[in-house]
Amino acid sequence: MLPPASPNPDPGSLTRRDFVRDTSLAAGALGLALPLMNSLPARAADAPLARRVLGRTGLEVTTMTLGAAPCGIASDVTVAEVADIVNLALDLGINSIDTAPRYGKSEEGIGQALGARRKDVCLGTKIWADTVEEAEKSLAGSFRTLRTDHVEVLYFHHLGDRQVERARDPEGVFTWMLKQKQAGKCRFVGLSGHNLPARFLPFLESGAVDVILVALNFVDRHTYNFEEKVLPLARRHNVGIVAMKVFGGPDPQSGSWGTRKAKPMIGVDRLPLAIRYALSLPGVATANLGVHTAEQLRQNVEWVRRFEPLPTAELAAALDQGKALAAQWGEHFGPAV
Repeated sequence: MLPPASPNPDPGSLTRRDFVRDTSLAAGALGLALPLMNSLPARAADAPLARRVLGRTGLEVTTMTLGAAPCGIASDVTVAEVADIVNLALDLGINSIDTAPRYGKSEEGIGQALGARRKDVCLGTKIWADTVEEAEKSLAGSFRTLRTDHVEVLYFHHLGDRQVERARDPEGVFTWMLKQKQAGKCRFVGLSGHNLPARFLPFLESGAVDVILVALNFVDRHTYNFEEKVLPLARRHNVGIVAMKVFGGPDPQSGSWGTRKAKPMIGVDRLPLAIRYALSLPGVATANLGVHTAEQLRQNVEWVRRFEPLPTAELAAALDQGKALAAQWGEHFGPAV
């Protein structure tokens, strides 16, 4: 296992020009410093997925994480199909899986699938709670459904919707989560969120956060802007960074994630670009890509396997596209501030 990546020495805010410059420099450095960045250029179809180190956790995770929310929530996907998707993901080389109690049948399908393969997976689930009583009930239910006694990463779910002013009190939920880490029920503690990026900063400054799971795509970068508002501080503390909502979520015109017919907001033609954008961001270890079907899973794995960093011109063009789309999407994850 490789050692954790080094913290970013310059955590200050980035301008748009700096963002393009720094991401381009990081991309250009890949050919000269592969061991440092833990990334690989485009690969043959049968090559294994690249792995990167998830910040200070030291965990080597594949550059694609299976996001089990869409298939878990979808009414037209069965528990058995979720289990089949999980097993296929492992067969394709993925070693990182993300779930939560609120993702319908997701945890149940994962629990059915893993069995002896559990030891080979970086498994993350979440706590959607504002009291310790709620949190204890949630974690006990997850362990029962996932058929495990621990997870690698336990996230404080959707920070933008939590009572954060109490979470770090002696009897707060985040403090309770840190106690679960000490008790061995999770190896690492994380934060997840789609909006209100300023809420992440006090938690990161405390030094107690190991991983963040945040919305990162070239459209929402103009609205929520975790890239400039949160990632620099996360890199300073060598916090593992997982990109989610890479495709922006479900297109409202095609329905919610509640059906396999849902389409991504970012558009099918922009999916490879969205993956390249997320994986080109400095510090990002893995892209959490949700799927409804085995076909979607295979396609996502292929795009991730053939990842190439975005050159400066392509990155700038993507950000320009994103700015125009952001005006249409608006604050679709809730308020930005």
